Amino acid sequence: MLVYSGIILFFIAIFPYIVYFIGIFSRKPAPPPDPPEDLPPITMIISAYNEEKVIPDRVRNLMGSSYPKGKVELIFIDDFSSDRTFQVAQEALEGSGFRFQVLRNPERLGTNRSYNRAIQVAANPIIVTTDADVFFEPDALTRVVTRLLSRDNIVAVCGDLRPIPRETGTTAYESMYRRFFGRMCDWESRIDSTYTFNGALVAFRKDRVNRIDEKKGSDDANTAFEAIRRGYRAVYEISAVVYEYIPPDFPTQYRQKIRRAKRLIEATLANLDLLGHRRPFSRFFYPMRILMYVVSPALFFAGLILTALGVLLLSPVLFLAIAMAFALGLLVWRRNLFVAFTLNQFYLLAGLFNLPRETRIWESTTQDVT
Repeated sequence: MLVYSGIILFFIAIFPYIVYFIGIFSRKPAPPPDPPEDLPPITMIISAYNEEKVIPDRVRNLMGSSYPKGKVELIFIDDFSSDRTFQVAQEALEGSGFRFQVLRNPERLGTNRSYNRAIQVAANPIIVTTDADVFFEPDALTRVVTRLLSRDNIVAVCGDLRPIPRETGTTAYESMYRRFFGRMCDWESRIDSTYTFNGALVAFRKDRVNRIDEKKGSDDANTAFEAIRRGYRAVYEISAVVYEYIPPDFPTQYRQKIRRAKRLIEATLANLDLLGHRRPFSRFFYPMRILMYVVSPALFFAGLILTALGVLLLSPVLFLAIAMAFALGLLVWRRNLFVAFTLNQFYLLAGLFNLPRETRIWESTTQDVT
């Protein structure tokens, strides 16, 4: 009886993922649109806290972008760092070729409020928000802006975030997770919209999204939700590739992933009024995401526990054999989809338990990467 109950709960937990897997493999992603002959001026906002180690490399990365430097206004905003982030940013940007300004918050404000402060002084109609500790492919910026301009009803676009290739267990599991995450968001975008944005690269039209909700949730998801609420589309451009460092140890990655999961769940629960809108996003994708982020994690682990208990009671030898096989797979086969999925469910469950905690203030993980 325990085994059957566990299997039922497990199936309910993974049901929305099965639906997405069918969707993403039902047809190939559409090719990215061709960039216009004359790209528009943009304002890029970089948020940072204690990122002095990575800023020179980040600026060099931006200098290698295919987007014309003369059409980029760069606003760097330091969220009251305790290191030399402000000074290093000034020095690195001096010879970059960008028109820039460096702002410093008078106190810790967090990502959302930092971006809103910079948006108020942005000179151009297209805003691009990004982090100080990520790295664009040369054409990434061009691709997100091109997608933004491809249809008038597209108001916000994000890029595809991937781990910088490294031989660590955390990177292997994150790579496996990201391989499917991007395809899921791309499928949503082809039909209507997605709100599961990557804050590493987001472009939006300032005349239609002029602020980011500061109270609940991540800046990237809130930007997408604002576009969707106004009747427009928020889409994922899978060809615009951005790389990020993955902390090499699980305790550091745990803190990063829990913070991200919590803020994504906050944004998910703060926009439930959108369920009443008449569009594919509201009637199908949003309810599926709610199941994924709020319901599935608890059911997934409850199903695993009940199934394990049932197997243990029926045959301790079989239970031991399954446990040893799982442990062996965990040690040997790092690119294991089931393990990556289980870790993701754990992070989501921990994010749910951390909802009462205040996490509008972010922390740097670059200092933990060597």
